[in-house]
Amino acid sequence: MASDIKRLFERFKDSWAFLVTFGMLTTVLAAWLYVQQPGFLRDLNFKVYDTLLRATAGTVTTKVPVVVDLDEASLARFGQWPWPRYRVALLLAKIREAGALAVGLDIVFPEPDRTSPKVLKEALRRDLQVDVAFAGMPDALMDNDLIFGDVVGNGPFVLGYYFHFDRELDEVRGAASECALHPVSLVEKRHKGAPPASEFLISAPAVVCNIPEISEKAHMSGFFNTEPDPDGIYRKTPLFVRHKDKLYPNLALATLMAATGQRQALVNVSTQGIESVRIGQIEVPVDPRGQIYTKYRGKRGAFRYVPAWRVLEGKISEGELEGKIVFLGTSAAGLLDLRATPFDPILPGVEVHATVVDNILAQDFIQRPVWAWGLEFVLLLAAGALTTALLTWVGAAWSVLPLAASAGGMWYGAYWSMQAKGFFLSPLYPLIMLAVNFTVLTLLKYWREEGQKKYLHATFQSYLSPELIDEMFRSKANPTLGGEARVITAFFSDVQSFSTFSEKLTATQLVELLNEYLTAMTDILLADRGTLDKYEGDAVVAFFGAPMDVPDHGYRACRVAVAMQRRLGELREKWRAERQAPGEPERNVKGYPPEVWTPGDKWPRIVHEMRVRIGLNSGEIVVGNMGSTMRMNYTMMGDAVNLAARLESGAKQYGVYTLVSEATLDQPAWDEEGAPCTVRDLVEARFIDNIAVVGKSEPVRVYEVVALRGGLTEGQRELLREFDAAMEHYLAMRWDAAREGFARADALELVPQAKVTPSRAFMARCELFKANPPVGPGETWDGVFRLTSK
Repeated sequence: MASDIKRLFERFKDSWAFLVTFGMLTTVLAAWLYVQQPGFLRDLNFKVYDTLLRATAGTVTTKVPVVVDLDEASLARFGQWPWPRYRVALLLAKIREAGALAVGLDIVFPEPDRTSPKVLKEALRRDLQVDVAFAGMPDALMDNDLIFGDVVGNGPFVLGYYFHFDRELDEVRGAASECALHPVSLVEKRHKGAPPASEFLISAPAVVCNIPEISEKAHMSGFFNTEPDPDGIYRKTPLFVRHKDKLYPNLALATLMAATGQRQALVNVSTQGIESVRIGQIEVPVDPRGQIYTKYRGKRGAFRYVPAWRVLEGKISEGELEGKIVFLGTSAAGLLDLRATPFDPILPGVEVHATVVDNILAQDFIQRPVWAWGLEFVLLLAAGALTTALLTWVGAAWSVLPLAASAGGMWYGAYWSMQAKGFFLSPLYPLIMLAVNFTVLTLLKYWREEGQKKYLHATFQSYLSPELIDEMFRSKANPTLGGEARVITAFFSDVQSFSTFSEKLTATQLVELLNEYLTAMTDILLADRGTLDKYEGDAVVAFFGAPMDVPDHGYRACRVAVAMQRRLGELREKWRAERQAPGEPERNVKGYPPEVWTPGDKWPRIVHEMRVRIGLNSGEIVVGNMGSTMRMNYTMMGDAVNLAARLESGAKQYGVYTLVSEATLDQPAWDEEGAPCTVRDLVEARFIDNIAVVGKSEPVRVYEVVALRGGLTEGQRELLREFDAAMEHYLAMRWDAAREGFARADALELVPQAKVTPSRAFMARCELFKANPPVGPGETWDGVFRLTSK
């Protein structure tokens, strides 16, 4: 059962449905996160909003809002805050006289003024039992709060107060019943089925307000505080707040209404929340909770600041405050009325009110319509579908460009919509979808392809070259019958007298020996980009130049042949030195005599002399998958292949161990400096014969590859000189001279103890041709010798 499930999963993993399924799962997960709006993504979305706001917001204002600033210089001239309220009353009177349309106070006066003469007189009597009389002071000036209240009640002044949103404080909750607040008059326009606007507004359970002596004289007031977003940044300002079942305006809105003479506002309410607020002819878009997106004009100083000391000392220019909507507040750091905005981490709070008024007067808003959520959701799904389709059927490399273009388009679309239309459409979730789906699917493809690649390597590494495995993996093509013709080099090798020494071993010993030998030979073959065709007992059949194009296939084949002969020499030394392990059962189970197998040796003596014959030939060969539709093999076919096999078997007649055709030596190659040459320039070879193999009429010049260029010993160099000189006599039919030359060469042969050497073979042939000339008198001999056996 488990194996069936594993097999089904492997089939599923290799199909296109695997990537589609994971792409859909990732998209569904992203959609779920979009609905849930987790905190870390919400905060990231805030940063996207800030970036777009900074990129699109302008610095031009209506110049109507002005800030009268209780700045550091004013505090230095007139003393620390709080000032006596008669001085604040004087400041307000001077602002009114300067022609301000309305004045909003970003200040709250929750306690009586302790500097009032009346309060001082009572405090001295209570604390020091001293009865102080203020001679000549009118009763009207004895109470600063009454003075301040009279001024507030006789001008376009809007008091400020402070709401508590998060917690209820007992002390302020009790004081709330004494507050004289000024609720706003709202006319609600509700869609069918929409609840009252109050159900959507932010609720404030408690308030810190002005004392009755002041608040009861005022005609209008508004709350001046709001809550930041979870990351501490102030991005939105509520226009109304619900408190004790009544609705109260923000200070900025109340001041604007006082300046324009508006006494009520129209609120559009849908089932989803509040859509907009109309003030006179201006419609203000808000979020469902009645908050306006504050479109800041930049860092602090975007609006005109007039220091309070200049107003008090009458040093403002004519018309400086005329027709302006003034907000009285502070930029002094010690008074802690500083807020973090997308532009400035320490923007004076009073400037936020000025910004809201400026946004409304300029009708320059940022809005997030209800349909924005749906559009972002659709874009998220589209991004998931796009990445899934591209990564499934196109691939990671070709997917980068369209995905990058999509990401750029989404970002530009969000930028354009905020700049041109004032809509905030967040590209965050679609961009995350593009990035996450691309990453996940790319990693899955990599994991799947690595698994497939490992499977192919594990399955075929013993039979095919790494290049063939890689090509099969890259092409994704199923093996099919058929092949192609290309010029490559065929390779055949066979162990000399294998059947003879195999009789000396048991089946287990024979397998052990062959495994060690074939492993060593195959490692050399594959390391030089050879392709293993098959094993036929002790024989190795291979080729160079397919399936991957190997331009120097002829040289590589010769290099492998030299390396194999050298490696086999090392193995012979190893086998000679090997002895049976202590306690190991006697390996000479067949009881061969000491001259065949010395007691204690691991291998019989014939193994110590094991040699391999190699035949190489290059030419046009058909390579490909051949066999039946049920079982096929990547192999080679053609006349050039047959000749390579004949050379391997024919080498026995000459007593050589690496016999190659002239076609192989004529193959192109490149030397160490990269200069073009042929294979014969890179190897040390001696001409062996001009032969016609069995079944072929065309003669072939064949050579023995002795070493790579520069690899000859002095004795081998002397052998080749003597042999080549004797071969000249032989081709000229000077049989006696040839035989004498071959005799001298025979003393230098590579394997002098061999039964057959090239020199001895030609010595015998010289005797044969001397008695039976190959051509008649006066005829020209082509030097071709026709082999009579395979």
